[in-house]
Amino acid sequence: MLTMASSSNHQQLFFLLLALLLPIAINGADFIFQKCGENFTANAILPGNINSVLLDLVGKTSTHGFATSSYGTGADTIYGISECSEGATAQACSACLSDSALKAHTSCPNSADMSIWQHSCYLRYSKKNFMGQPNSTKIGAWYSIHKPVDQQAYTRAVEELLGVVGSAASWGENRKFGWGVMDSPNFKGSVGKLFAMVQCTWDLDQDACTKCLADARQIRRDSCGDRLGCYVITESCALRIEISAFLLFNPAHDPATPARSITLGSL
Repeated sequence: MLTMASSSNHQQLFFLLLALLLPIAINGADFIFQKCGENFTANAILPGNINSVLLDLVGKTSTHGFATSSYGTGADTIYGISECSEGATAQACSACLSDSALKAHTSCPNSADMSIWQHSCYLRYSKKNFMGQPNSTKIGAWYSIHKPVDQQAYTRAVEELLGVVGSAASWGENRKFGWGVMDSPNFKGSVGKLFAMVQCTWDLDQDACTKCLADARQIRRDSCGDRLGCYVITESCALRIEISAFLLFNPAHDPATPARSITLGSL
């Protein structure tokens, strides 16, 4: 069993290794939401296993854009997953994950289940093996103060666009990410652009991603209602709808679909 002194040394080593891996600071505005769960006490093994998983995820994700990890045996095993957000550079993602790992220590010091969303990355670890299992538990939902003039027309446009980009993401072979741009009624009563993106964690297969996104769409209806912009984050997927561009949309990914004035992209 580890003594208090050796446990402290292990934590100091973690911070040292993390600093050596990524001596980069990121803007605090990158932070979106963090969730801590299942506290543990009087367990000298879990902190070391958590540190090992975090260091492994930070080291791998910036290279591949996605990583899974596990460390330990039996009930003390820790499982982890991390990924870069679409459009984030390797450097930005590395800095984001380093910051997320540090936040896990400072904000959730005794938690055996933690997830954190930032604009450039996502990080989660748990004692439960959640790999490949969709979890549509709502982490957060944010919406704009504006409402469309033609609510029914706007709602139809949102549902159509989310359905199409959701299929693109769930069928995607690589990034489980889809985006789209569509002509739509806006809150000024004229026709404007509607931008959407959806994303699942890479460990989900097609059916699991589809289920998570369907649940996220219901959360959007319940939480955002008749508001224009909406950003929903769950444990395993996310969606966002806006009337202005919030990603580096690139129509070159796929040709436009003139019949519905939709430009699609998927990775």
